[in-house]
Amino acid sequence: MDLSKPELQVALDRVRAAEMGVSVSEAADSLRTLVAGSVPTSLREKDNDYDIRVMVSESNIRHRSDLENLLIAGQEGNFVRLGDLATVRPATGPVEIVREDQVKMIIVRGDAAGVSVGEALAELQASMAQVGIPPGYQITYGGQAQMMADMTRDVVLILIFALFFSFIVLAVQFNSLKLPALILGIMPFCLTGSVGLLLATGQPLGATVIIGILVVLAAAVNAGVLLFTYARGLQNTGNLPVREAILTAAEMRLRPIVMVSTSTLFGLIPLALALEAGGDMLQPMAIAAIGGLLMEIVVALFLMPCLYFVFTNKNAEVKTTF
Repeated sequence: MDLSKPELQVALDRVRAAEMGVSVSEAADSLRTLVAGSVPTSLREKDNDYDIRVMVSESNIRHRSDLENLLIAGQEGNFVRLGDLATVRPATGPVEIVREDQVKMIIVRGDAAGVSVGEALAELQASMAQVGIPPGYQITYGGQAQMMADMTRDVVLILIFALFFSFIVLAVQFNSLKLPALILGIMPFCLTGSVGLLLATGQPLGATVIIGILVVLAAAVNAGVLLFTYARGLQNTGNLPVREAILTAAEMRLRPIVMVSTSTLFGLIPLALALEAGGDMLQPMAIAAIGGLLMEIVVALFLMPCLYFVFTNKNAEVKTTF
């Protein structure tokens, strides 16, 4: 804090004030009214309102002695000099007092140079954990760190709702709980591509990565719907066994799945390269989405048919395998 502002501090003697019949609150209120003034009413002139402030004229308070000679009203109607109740001494105080939620605060500002905001925040928190904080003090992180925390919380909630509503819509479409669970169950395998590509490129796992996960989730749901809908249609209309139906569906849906994922990949490449100013924030999101989409293509065409065959084959084919 910048404690370079000259000021006069009034230290009230509580014992002497009680002997003279003046309470601490009365002394403080009277002094505040005399020096800073109070607004009992206002004057309206045309369309403007002007406050009428009652206070001691500034020309009458130029020295410490002028402040000591101010009269403070007591509880019994008597008046006592401020100098008889308190000690007025010159001192220095803060240039400004900043509050948030009625709590005084000191702001320490800094920029992350050469590292991401998340990495800088992690190092700062580790350093502050080794510093003893006096009682009554607390540390909070604002600026971009607070924005990232708020964004992470909001995006995580969006991701949870997206998973929930995706499951509900898929359950209604397939009239089954098994197939939606299979489609959403491949997400951890797709995310290995996101995490792997982030680690390979040295990008941090920031809040924007969750947006990339939403892109991968949408692509995985789309691929699952394309694959399973066609496979079930072959089973119902063509009377094909599960194995042949899912293999035929994977072969027929190869081109649509690859085309949808590839078009999204090419759209994310400019963001991944961070060609424009301010692209550093969206770069981890794009890289995570690209890694997840690359893995999603493999998972949708190989792992998803295997899971469909394992969890839907209830006929003699399963018995023969065992």
